[in-house]
Formats: sequence, structure tokens, C-alpha cells
Amino acid sequence: FQFWSSLSANDKVTYKTDIFVKNGIRFRENATLLSKVFSEIKLKYKYNKKMYFSIGFRDINEWDNQLNRQQKNRYFIDLGFNKKEDRFRFSLRNRYQNQGNSIINYSYIFRQKLSVKYNIRKTKLDPVIASEIFYTNQLKVNKLRYIFGISIPINKDLDFDMSYLIQKQLNEPGSLYIIDGKLAYAF
Repeated sequence: FQFWSSLSANDKVTYKTDIFVKNGIRFRENATLLSKVFSEIKLKYKYNKKMYFSIGFRDINEWDNQLNRQQKNRYFIDLGFNKKEDRFRFSLRNRYQNQGNSIINYSYIFRQKLSVKYNIRKTKLDPVIASEIFYTNQLKVNKLRYIFGISIPINKDLDFDMSYLIQKQLNEPGSLYIIDGKLAYAF
């Protein structure tokens, strides 16, 4: 199994624009070997209550099985839609990303993530279920990710999310099982 963790903070730049900063660390091989360390910055513009755009950059340091480090960059743009219905919150994020370590080694990926969050009456707990599809630049599906989690507000500005992910690379045998913890602060 793998263990992923991240710390993030966001603040308002304008009435409809937020800036996000995120740092993460990921372990693999039963959470014993360092896999990735990354830093990310993202600007998000809320067009209205139901639609948003964002653009971001992620600096990634990745280690292979022999612990050789490789530095990569990721650029991405998102178009997202949200809908609230009673206690349910539906979300669809479309992401186009470009990732690599030199001008000729970049790969383009299109990702779609659909999530449903439910606000449990008289508690602060919000369970979430989500799935994400990864498409190659030929629009062929090459990876699937299923997410089951819970969001717990610690106080007005601080949230803790815990998730269990199952990730399936379609051209490889087996699946990855991931425990993910996130701490997010909003100024």
C-alpha cells in the first residue's frame, strides 16, 4: 500500500479568485520508501456558484526503486462544475495537464473527476465518494482511481480529510491501494 499526505493553505486574492499553496509527500512499498515530494501553486477563479476555472503548477521530485531522484514539472488547467442538492454536493472537475522533465519529455493527460459529498445531519462529518478517469493524449483511458473518504472540520478555518484510494493502471497488472491524509487551512 501507499501513504500520501499533504498540507495546503488558501487565501482570497479578490472576491472571486483564490490562491492555493500545497505541499505533499508520498510513500510506497507499504509506506516504507519515499516516492514523491511536491509543491504546488494554483489560482482558482469562481465564475459563478456552479462553475470555476483554475490554473496551476506543480514541482515534483520522484524517486525510483533504486532511490534515484528525478525532477518533473506539471502545468494544469481545470474547468469545474458544482451542484448542491439538499445535503448532497456534486462536483465534476475536468483537468488538462502537461507533465515532464524537459521540453521533449512532456506528456499530456486529460483527467475527469466526479465526486459526491454528503453532509450528515447534526454532525460535522462529510463522507465523499469519487472516481477519476485518466485519458492519454489519444483519448484512451489508461488509469482509473476510486476514492472513499471523509472530511472533518477541526475549526472554522482548518479541515482534515482522510481517504482510501484504489488506483488501477489499465496496462499493468494489479492495483494500488492508498491511504491519503490532507490538512487544509483557509485564511
